Amino acid sequence: MSAAKPPKIAPLLVNDLAALSLLRCAPFSWSGGVFSWRDDSLAANLMQGRADDLPRSLTALTARLDDEGRAARKAAMRALTWDGAQYRAQYQARQFNGANIWIEERGQRLAGNGKTPAHIEGVLRDISLEKAAEQSAHYRASFDPLTGLWNEARMGEALKWLIAACQRYQRSGVFFTLQVSNIEEINASYGYEAGDRLLTGIAQRILSHVRAPDATARLSGHGFDGIVFGIAIGECDEGGQAAMAERLIGELTDTPYPSPHGDLYASFAISAVQIPAQINSAMEAMDCARIALDHSLAREGIYVAYEDGMEDLSARRRRAPITEGDILGALNSRSITLAYQPLVHATTREPHHYECLLRLRRPDGQIVPAGEFIMAAERLGLVHFLDRRALEIASETLRNVDDIELALNVSAATVKNELAAADYISALKALGPMASRVSIELTETVALDDPAMAAGFSSAVRALGCTFSIDDFGAGYTTFQNLMAIEADEIKIDGSFITDLSVTPHKQTFVRMMVDLAQTFNVKTVAEFVNTPQDADLLTRLGVDYLQGYMFGVPNTSPDWQSAKTGKDTPIAKRRPSG
Repeated sequence: MSAAKPPKIAPLLVNDLAALSLLRCAPFSWSGGVFSWRDDSLAANLMQGRADDLPRSLTALTARLDDEGRAARKAAMRALTWDGAQYRAQYQARQFNGANIWIEERGQRLAGNGKTPAHIEGVLRDISLEKAAEQSAHYRASFDPLTGLWNEARMGEALKWLIAACQRYQRSGVFFTLQVSNIEEINASYGYEAGDRLLTGIAQRILSHVRAPDATARLSGHGFDGIVFGIAIGECDEGGQAAMAERLIGELTDTPYPSPHGDLYASFAISAVQIPAQINSAMEAMDCARIALDHSLAREGIYVAYEDGMEDLSARRRRAPITEGDILGALNSRSITLAYQPLVHATTREPHHYECLLRLRRPDGQIVPAGEFIMAAERLGLVHFLDRRALEIASETLRNVDDIELALNVSAATVKNELAAADYISALKALGPMASRVSIELTETVALDDPAMAAGFSSAVRALGCTFSIDDFGAGYTTFQNLMAIEADEIKIDGSFITDLSVTPHKQTFVRMMVDLAQTFNVKTVAEFVNTPQDADLLTRLGVDYLQGYMFGVPNTSPDWQSAKTGKDTPIAKRRPSG
């Protein structure tokens, strides 16, 4: 019997070459002990080299594999014991540019017997992307891809171990949870890239102060909202938890986090669950931590240790829309409060005055921003009551804090309602000399809607010594003729013209025009939404008088002067200093 001849292989067509090139494939033949590429250009594309440099023998090809790769290939080739048998191997190979790529080699024995060498047709394919995705999936199964910390599943395993160890050796541990309470403000002001940079910096600081076998993770799901970090400490009794929490928050807040936008500051809510006294499983520890953390958030970051029977506030976070009863109840119970945000001198960056922003404090202590209840109050015809309550609180601050100057927003409903406007002006008059430390802000859209009405209100409050300011100037394109008729002392340039000012030439032209005209009429200018050093410096050069934005201070319901006057404890979750 004559020896079997190797089968004839059809040449590769142009369409085949294009498809194989896109797939990063290189077919080869191995016949009679001779190794050859079916197309040099495909092999050169795979190996990132020139055709002249390609390995022309199996020995030269396997020389580009490490020991593990050569062993994997050799093991796969053992399957080629009969004609038609196939094999598959995966390994790393070194390209001519020095980089390693993952390759999948597939082949089939087409002919051969004991007397004649086998004829093998095969293909090498670049599977680096598939391997990267596989490794990423394996990594994500245990780690948070942004911070590099363990994820919630791994923290669950760590808590199981900690609970078991504490029970067996009669030790006491603690599970801390920390939520970054101002991350939404950072994202809104500077973008998500800055927020991610801040979270990465927080994770690095936590890791630098937590040592094995203690565990750190970023938590998600299981009822946690927002950005939450968990820290399981193996040696901490109940008496030392509060002191450890304060040290931990100090490490995370005392020093700012650098960014291209300037220094960033983080605020936290923090809670603790004692292990193993209060819990017997990782799931129970997570539940207790979430409940305590919600209480910390409701109390503006005050450290909260979980206690048996502590109320679960999660249902309250999903409450129905705010009603008339909610607003009137908050007014009657004095649950309406103010948050203070500084406006600084453009040149010195020292605080000049503070804008008063309404907040609603729910019965559970949770602070609700104005956006969630002002629109409801306007719809229900109750917003003028909120304006009066804001003035009452501001009046107390004026009496308690010497030399402080405050800005108050007045709604259109108050100004347009003759009785409500008269009541408001009477309350301003009752301030006496302190009225000179008050600035009343009215939005431009209200002034534009009825300039005569706005002018009358402006005249009345200015006669009492108050400053009158037009808020969101430029949004409604009020003419300076109307500005002169209203006799405004100050305009606050709408934030849409300030955001990204330093990189938007047409905004710079518009702001320069407004500042020049305001200076002509001896009117002060304020720029709001100032969130980058570049924008702040440019506004200073353009002649803006005052700057307002998160880079100078976030709205704060517990400012330093309030704590000093009342003797209240300041929250552990520190805020960026004003000014």
